Amino acid sequence: YTIMDLKQLKQLWRDEGFRPKKRLGQNFLIDKNVRDNILKEIPLTGKSVVVEIGAGFGVMSFTLADMCERLIAVEKDKKVCEIMTPLLESKGNVEVICDDILNVDLSSLTKGSGRVIVFGNIPYYISTPVIIRMIEQRECIDSVYIVIQEELADRIVSPPGSKIYGSISCFIQFYTKPEKLIRIKKNSFYPRPQVDSSLLKLEMLKKPSVSVKDKDLMFKIIRTAFSERRKKAINPLSGGKFPGFQREEWKRIFEECGIDPSSRAETLSLADYARLTDIIYNNK
Repeated sequence: YTIMDLKQLKQLWRDEGFRPKKRLGQNFLIDKNVRDNILKEIPLTGKSVVVEIGAGFGVMSFTLADMCERLIAVEKDKKVCEIMTPLLESKGNVEVICDDILNVDLSSLTKGSGRVIVFGNIPYYISTPVIIRMIEQRECIDSVYIVIQEELADRIVSPPGSKIYGSISCFIQFYTKPEKLIRIKKNSFYPRPQVDSSLLKLEMLKKPSVSVKDKDLMFKIIRTAFSERRKKAINPLSGGKFPGFQREEWKRIFEECGIDPSSRAETLSLADYARLTDIIYNNK
């Protein structure tokens, strides 16, 4: 039993008295070709354990369950859980968790399963919080494959020098290797969202992409530098958030790192920010 087209989906909704909830950002996949293209990108084996975020009406779930050893389907909507739990769990290797993924402790849920693969069609309004939550739980995750708004996917994978490169790019690229895999047109979903989506892969790194003495300090520097991205990075950095480091001191530190003091935040790489951080750390 799998919902595969809009006609069938609407019939189920009529039978069950269900309506998509805008407040939950519900956009259900209705395109078989897109489903198949997504599945081709996820390297599953009969030993894989998969966590699916936003299982919905099982467009992905039933096939995922056929391709892996165990599927943990997380769905926030209680009505959807009521409809789908008996159908999904009849597969024998599926467990449905009716909860918000932001509240779920994956390490306890997947204990003894090794590092898991996460897939999700993420409501746009919680895309960034979900990604951050997955990074926080990276010790039990091998990789994440998520469908998010294309604009955010572009920002996440953008390199230094790009106009859309920012603090979120730095944060995610520090902990993961992000890759944009597939572009998905908005008419592949119902209700249709206002923008196109992308399938984004986040490969969890065994160690951060750059070495730094104090990662929290580095991210404070990054966030501060990007707070006035149209200005020289030195301007917000010397604005008082780092006591004892005035403009001239920041200029000296930039030069010591081989960075032009007139550089803007978006031109600096993670390695640049790490070098700045280590000097600040050593001189606190």
